[in-house]
Amino acid sequence: ARNSRSKHFTALFTQRRLPDVGWKEDDIKSLLDEMASFDTNNFEGNVGVGEREGRVICDMVRRRHFGLTHGIGRSGDVMAEQPK
Repeated sequence: ARNSRSKHFTALFTQRRLPDVGWKEDDIKSLLDEMASFDTNNFEGNVGVGEREGRVICDMVRRRHFGLTHGIGRSGDVMAEQPK
């Protein structure tokens, strides 16, 4: 199963398009988990102090969003123009 997932991931990134046949839910989850592992918010022992670092206290929320988090900027308003 792991080898099959690896082939899916490689094909997705090298062909730069979605596959003709949809993936199994476990494969999609594995891809999202892999991508989240590159996010510095998820590095062990790392504590970001910028306004855009995501912080999640509850593991249930972290799992629901596959570990992908992002802060909302200085304004505190998601719809407001951000400085960067």
